[in-house]
Amino acid sequence: MSSTHDWVRDSERPFARTSEDWCNQVEARGQWYLTDFLTPREEYLATSVAGRRGVVVEAFGGYAHAERRRLLLMPGEWYPQAQDFAIECLELNSLEGSLRHKDVLGSVLGLGLQRKMLGDIAVVERKAYVFVAESVANFLYESLSRVGRSTVTVTKAANLPDLPAPAYDEKDVSVASLRLDAIVSHACQMSRAKAQAAVERGDVTLNFAPASNRDEVAEGDLLSVRGFGRVKILQALGATRRDRMRIRVGILRSNA
Repeated sequence: MSSTHDWVRDSERPFARTSEDWCNQVEARGQWYLTDFLTPREEYLATSVAGRRGVVVEAFGGYAHAERRRLLLMPGEWYPQAQDFAIECLELNSLEGSLRHKDVLGSVLGLGLQRKMLGDIAVVERKAYVFVAESVANFLYESLSRVGRSTVTVTKAANLPDLPAPAYDEKDVSVASLRLDAIVSHACQMSRAKAQAAVERGDVTLNFAPASNRDEVAEGDLLSVRGFGRVKILQALGATRRDRMRIRVGILRSNA
């Protein structure tokens, strides 16, 4: 079958080709293939490619509401278990004060790990639960001792609490177009010029990838705006009487 990727954005085609390579390995070897942690958009792309190839996909990120997950691409219904995804959860306990997501992420990446080896980080006041690939868990366990200004103890979590899904506040906005800068302007309540400048500085990502003001958003897209938080495109609600577009978005403010 054709391996063209006209259905994805130009910037996403290299990843779509990588997903094709994963499927090739599954078909050639008759074995499953375990990916690194993927963003939701990467998961969508890989799953779409696999579906077109007849490759079965299962996803898991360590807990029920995980955003970043690993995929198992399989030649058939092989019914994997949680341990087959090779994910370890480390529990960080602060000895000084509350922890922040961005500080935990910065401290972990500061040890030299690649982002793809790291899944979700769930922060609950003085604790943080960090989901990582098993292959790097011991390194983090032995190397991580500080997060921001706090000293932390690190243990391998035996029993996870019920970690909730992120709580997005819903908001309806009216925009002249679906361009990225228009959505950022209205959702984040900033001027169009300020929104455009933020995108040009690289302060805005679209589905965890670099973005431009010319990009158009669609349902399911996720914007990350530095210093503000996240904006999820939930639903297109139709046109207004003045031919503007009504969009329902979810907003998750940063705790920075």
